[in-house]
Amino acid sequence: MRLKKSMLAAMTGVVATALATGSAAARPVQQAGSLQWANTATHRQPATFNDVASGAGGTWAVGGDQVEDFTDQRPLAMRWDGKTWKATAQPVTTNATLESVAVGTATNVWAVGEDRTDPEKTKPLAMHWNGTKWQVVKPPAVPTGSFDDVVVAPDKSVWVAGWANVGGTERAVVYRYAGGKWQALYAGLETSINGNVLAVLSANNAWLGLNAGLAHFDGKRWTLVKDLPVDGSQIPTGIAAAGPKNIWLVGVRYASGIAPLALHYNGTKWAQVPVPTGMAQLYDVVLRNNSPVAVGERFEGADSEIAKPFVLQLSGSKFVTAPAPSAPTGTLTAITTTKDRTWTVGMTAADVQSPFTALAAYSR
Repeated sequence: MRLKKSMLAAMTGVVATALATGSAAARPVQQAGSLQWANTATHRQPATFNDVASGAGGTWAVGGDQVEDFTDQRPLAMRWDGKTWKATAQPVTTNATLESVAVGTATNVWAVGEDRTDPEKTKPLAMHWNGTKWQVVKPPAVPTGSFDDVVVAPDKSVWVAGWANVGGTERAVVYRYAGGKWQALYAGLETSINGNVLAVLSANNAWLGLNAGLAHFDGKRWTLVKDLPVDGSQIPTGIAAAGPKNIWLVGVRYASGIAPLALHYNGTKWAQVPVPTGMAQLYDVVLRNNSPVAVGERFEGADSEIAKPFVLQLSGSKFVTAPAPSAPTGTLTAITTTKDRTWTVGMTAADVQSPFTALAAYSR
């Protein structure tokens, strides 16, 4: 299983200190660019946003409200009404969180995550918004598991990725929901660990970022891609596809410490894209005016214990640091675009001892 964004948010301080090793990184120099962020009030504290998505059904952000001394969460789903973020009533009132949201029409929005009613036996959580309310969709019959990503495919079917106990073994899984039923699509993933992020171009062309590598789906089975190592040293967490020959992938790379990971696919092979040096990691990427923008966190402090919002933009053939939303500390977990805005969400706090506030900001 991967270190979920929601798990990261629940830690003391705004950084996964267990992953941060080495000396503190120098503060990046902001590059000139067109990104100019405006923060929007969410009025959710303590809370975190794990994902944001836009579509014909509007812009939605999901995550979790922290309760019980930060040991429990409750699902959180908020919709932007054009002026403010509005929370929607949740059908799950026990310990659970939402990791991903996919927006189809105004009556077809999906959110997935993890039900932790029994923390020792987590279950996949799937919910559907019908235009009026959220309803829990009965997940696949697995003893334990979690969903980390959901997408609405071009054919309107819903795909989810994550992990589950299948036949007594925890492994990466992908399911497609159509006609009111879940179809298992995880042939070839028997030895893979956790499906982090999913891109579906068609029923016969999909990509899955894993805890250990990257896999491609041809309509029948998944095949690990040789361009990425399978030793867990490079973990994809975000993907954006302009088409089958133009796909961007971001995540985290582990060496002596942690560093941003960025790759591009040209239809033939995946190639590394240069990124700024320093302690940082990326969680998501989106195409803004046909150019990738990635978000995550960079680490500061004597022990790299403080996280700050981190944004990268493509400049020529490399990523450069771009302006980020103003926040004293924090992490950007996701990014999306609409016709006239780019939205990013995550979490922020006044300092490493203060409760988290769900963060949402946009740039024209």
